Amino acid sequence: MDLLLQKSEIIGAVEIPPSKSLAHRIMIASFLAGENYDFGLKGEDVEATKDCLDSLKRLFDGETQIATLDARESGSTLRFLLPIVCALDVNAEFLGRGRLPNRPIGELVDALKAHGANLMSDRLPLRVASASAETCLAKKGLTAGKYVVNGGVSSQYITGLLFALPLLEGDSEIEIVGELVSKSYVELTLSVLEAFGVQVAKTENGFAVKGGQKYKIERPIAIEGDWSSACFPLSLGLLTGEVRVKGLDERSKQADRVFFDAVKRMGGDIRFENGDAVAKKSALKAIDFDAKDCPDVVPILSTLLAFAEGTSKIHGVDRLKIKESDRLFAVQTTLEKLGVKTEYFDDTLVILGKGDNLKLENDVEIDGFFDHRIAMSGIVAGLKLGGIKVKGVECIQKSYPTFVMDMAGIGAQARQED
Repeated sequence: MDLLLQKSEIIGAVEIPPSKSLAHRIMIASFLAGENYDFGLKGEDVEATKDCLDSLKRLFDGETQIATLDARESGSTLRFLLPIVCALDVNAEFLGRGRLPNRPIGELVDALKAHGANLMSDRLPLRVASASAETCLAKKGLTAGKYVVNGGVSSQYITGLLFALPLLEGDSEIEIVGELVSKSYVELTLSVLEAFGVQVAKTENGFAVKGGQKYKIERPIAIEGDWSSACFPLSLGLLTGEVRVKGLDERSKQADRVFFDAVKRMGGDIRFENGDAVAKKSALKAIDFDAKDCPDVVPILSTLLAFAEGTSKIHGVDRLKIKESDRLFAVQTTLEKLGVKTEYFDDTLVILGKGDNLKLENDVEIDGFFDHRIAMSGIVAGLKLGGIKVKGVECIQKSYPTFVMDMAGIGAQARQED
């Protein structure tokens, strides 16, 4: 499905969807605590996690002999649940779609195998056998111990282990080699574990995890609004009018909360008012930005910087190449279609912003690259400039299914084409 966009003035308020990052974690912790984990959340990624947990529940209820876990295109679902399934010592098969089978999990698989996990391959489809299964490669299953993980690949490896290791009999240690990327996401994991009574101690190079722990709700924890999704309507406020986003936590530990601070540095009129985030049309200026801990914010921030005055640099962009699309290529291709020059060198993306001079001479088509963040960034540009068709916008179902409808409710002029 394609979307034809006209230049629009976006003014109004929207209720942002619940945080996808928090939802994954709270759903999994609730399942491990034997509590309700189905919160009725929408979006393909969180629905994938819910369906995988359903499959595990059917296994534990004796309705099936093997759990089939279809992670769809959700890297979080796969990387969080793989260590947990190994720790639970059950028969399972992981499936995936899109680019997920090609996204890295090799180092996580190696770490699990080194501690007795019975993994039948190192990529999707991936079979996990319990220690009692006839086909298993080792007869002990996953064991406690020292897990050495490269911190530069994915913080999701760390989160998966932090969820799984407390379930094992003995104490474990996670040693992180190199610098940990996306630290904010690990902090989010630790806050959820604490809320479910799981003790984890920070060490000089990682974490110490006591074994034999039980998940139980120690304190209520709400699924706050999603900062990753909020970046898009807030950007429309900054570029076209005024948007109020409800449901966000000003003190959130979500990684993309940094968007608010980045926009402030750009000279954007953004603030919290009566518990809501409010963004008004602003003249933006170039900044230098380090995306090492928040790579998901790069597509929409790049769009804003295209409309900023001056040359901006975004550092730490190499990890964008292994997301739902090659986001570095997708961002550069999109900005080129808008007439904005970019350069790439040494893990850095340079954007030569045009400020108010950014206008289209002709209508253009932008590829959504089957990537929700690229497609939504293209929609933001289209509503600012008009004369843009964004192709393949159905991919926004992954995280913010109601984005187009929400924006239409506050002034967006758009027409769908099948």
